[in-house]
Amino acid sequence: MAFAVLGARQARADSTTILIFPFENASNDRTLDWLGEGVSELMIERLRPEAGVYTFARDERLSAFDRLGIPEATIVSRATALKLGWDMGADHIVTGRFSGESGNFQLTARLIDMETGGAVEISAQGKLDEIIPMSMSVTRQVLSNIVPGARSIEADYTDRPPVPRSAFENYVRGILSQDLKKRIELLETAIRLHPQYDSAVLQLGRAHYLQHDFKNSNLWLRKMPESSFLRHQAQFLVGLNYFHLNDYTRAATALETIPSNYEVLLNRGAALFQKGDTQAALAAWEQAVELQPLGSDAFFNLGYLSFRKGDFESAVKNLSQSLKNHGRDSEALFLLGRSYERLGRIEESQKAISQASRLSQRVERWMRQPLPDLIRIATTMSARSHDETWTPERLARRAGREDLSQWLESIQTEIDFYLFGDALRDLKDVIRVVPQSSEANLLLEEVHRQQSMR
Repeated sequence: MAFAVLGARQARADSTTILIFPFENASNDRTLDWLGEGVSELMIERLRPEAGVYTFARDERLSAFDRLGIPEATIVSRATALKLGWDMGADHIVTGRFSGESGNFQLTARLIDMETGGAVEISAQGKLDEIIPMSMSVTRQVLSNIVPGARSIEADYTDRPPVPRSAFENYVRGILSQDLKKRIELLETAIRLHPQYDSAVLQLGRAHYLQHDFKNSNLWLRKMPESSFLRHQAQFLVGLNYFHLNDYTRAATALETIPSNYEVLLNRGAALFQKGDTQAALAAWEQAVELQPLGSDAFFNLGYLSFRKGDFESAVKNLSQSLKNHGRDSEALFLLGRSYERLGRIEESQKAISQASRLSQRVERWMRQPLPDLIRIATTMSARSHDETWTPERLARRAGREDLSQWLESIQTEIDFYLFGDALRDLKDVIRVVPQSSEANLLLEEVHRQQSMR
């Protein structure tokens, strides 16, 4: 099993990665703005199942937008697209535009190789009503460029459009809608028009989850075929829904069907803890810590479990490590203070609880009230680990192509927000490829200094 997992991770790490941005509306018709996201989503959905390719999902791109303060609907400049490509570990990026009128429509994609900086323009022309086969034609040409000799044949793309135009439009307008009620209506329409629309099923389940309608969410998510490449994401959400419904046995069972990454193990441990199987919860969280030693939530949960069991020495050890990875955490500080108190370390207890109270007035009430349930869960699941994305080749390319000062500036921001685990991880990446960087080594010393104060 261990070799199988390592082999799967190596295959994902060796896959070429591609980041696709929304296309720019260069036509005179503003009612077609939705197509920019639509073409991007069509390309992503078609490329994601391909062997040898890792295509970043829309959610991953939006998370990167959020980190840089970029509004969701922004059409980014070439410079920003390149920066996001470097930041996310993309081997290729795609930007594009569409133009023309109903009877004469053109779709143009620009494929950029992040290694060489070279670009290829790929285009398709036809009627607006043919936007889906046009998008598929462009997607097939993109695949041919990034994975020469790919097994998928042209007909798999152009002769079998993935969804009807009407279902596609309702789906895209749905995922773009900020109104959850409207989003649900549009996604339900998309599924009614095309019952096999797996992406719409996943997004509808997610929309119901965001409304805290966990039962309805699972009614939809359980319709996801086992063969779908979205199955793991759907099962992760199913587990979350069961957790919120207090059906911890089913939550743990759903999560057992998914490969064990950090977020899956964190949630599986939480479900097992809530159903009373503390030994299995402990094992899940310890495995999560092995996979991601610079994360904080698994250490927090281990500390909380130890606190609940009365093992205050272990609670101090794990909560301290959680704070070393994420320093500004009122809950961890409060539990650490109470653990010190039970061990008779009164001065350290008072200091930790005082810090916690300054960060959050909420924790002050816990001195007089029963402690609430503090178990932590993940609400999203990452598709790739940091090490799978950041191979030595990608790190070297990033160091050679991106201004080092920008890379270090983003790390300084992590330090400013007390995200010491993230900063350490990124600094180690920098030092692997630029060991002589005095600025990086100074930042590393600063992280260690602040960690020693925790």
